Amino acid sequence: MSKDIRIKKGLDIKLVGEAEKTTIAAKASGFYAIKPEDFHSIIPKMLVKVGHKVKAGQALFHSKLDEALLFPSPVSGEISEIIRGAKRKILEIRIQADATQEYFDFGKKDVAKMSGEEVKAHLRAAGCWPFIKQRPYDVIANAEKSPKAIFVSGHNSAPLAADFDYVLAGKEAELKAALTALTKLTEGSVHVATKKGGNSPLANIAGITSHQVSGPHPSGNVGTHINKIDPVNKGETVWTVTAQDLVVIGELLLTGIFNATRIIAVTGSQITNPKYVTAIAGASVKDIVVNNINLDNTRIISGNVLSGKQLAEDDAIGYYDNQITAIPEGDDYEFIGWNKPIFNKKST
Repeated sequence: MSKDIRIKKGLDIKLVGEAEKTTIAAKASGFYAIKPEDFHSIIPKMLVKVGHKVKAGQALFHSKLDEALLFPSPVSGEISEIIRGAKRKILEIRIQADATQEYFDFGKKDVAKMSGEEVKAHLRAAGCWPFIKQRPYDVIANAEKSPKAIFVSGHNSAPLAADFDYVLAGKEAELKAALTALTKLTEGSVHVATKKGGNSPLANIAGITSHQVSGPHPSGNVGTHINKIDPVNKGETVWTVTAQDLVVIGELLLTGIFNATRIIAVTGSQITNPKYVTAIAGASVKDIVVNNINLDNTRIISGNVLSGKQLAEDDAIGYYDNQITAIPEGDDYEFIGWNKPIFNKKST
């Protein structure tokens, strides 16, 4: 049974620079990077060295605590650099991409005929398990346990966030395959929340429990949906998957390849022409925003302004992110601005 969610107490931060609903292909990046710090609580154990050739989908490293938890390369190419920090901590693995991408073939699957254990084993072998997160703590899900429910948010209410109704258009087959796979992983429900009044391809898929959400931010946060639909009690866990990652999982099941291409919203007042760009996870920010950004006193964020991470122009976009925000640095100050009665903006 559907349960509509209406948030009354929240706040939409009105920023300039929302992405226009046009999509272009990003310039091919000079390098693609995977950062182990994007995966909470994971200590990486390398499976490749500098100079090794890899295919897209081939594992670069596994978790030191779980050898079956693999993290794949988003592109085919050569390992050009492994950047380490203090105590030889691995900070970044850089791949020099091939001009023509070559994909590791994991084999097509008929998910309707697979058991839960078969789905789990396939997603782990193909490196798609890191897309499944666990609450509490927002860490990669423990494959040894079963959640009481799985949640997917098809609406993002964060400032300037990508419009999932637009981003997911035409991906109905991939979404259906991925959601069917998720229903095999829990004895509970797979809850999918979409924007009320929207036109999401997630809304009418069989076998899931659909919800419509409305109201200001954080109405799109999956944690809000969990709290309103099926709160987590002591000793319980739920799993979450983002809508954009469902497409990667669905394409793996339908075609047998790991394709980390996603549509990224390039937003913010420092962007000349805010729009959507198709790029591969780990692409260089410089190549995504090329000739489309004012770099004068600008802060570049991988993600949104509330939960994203600040990057330099030559850094790579975060593994889970589908938004780049460029805003003024904000180092200008108004004398005793905190003490003035101002009616057209939020107080400091």
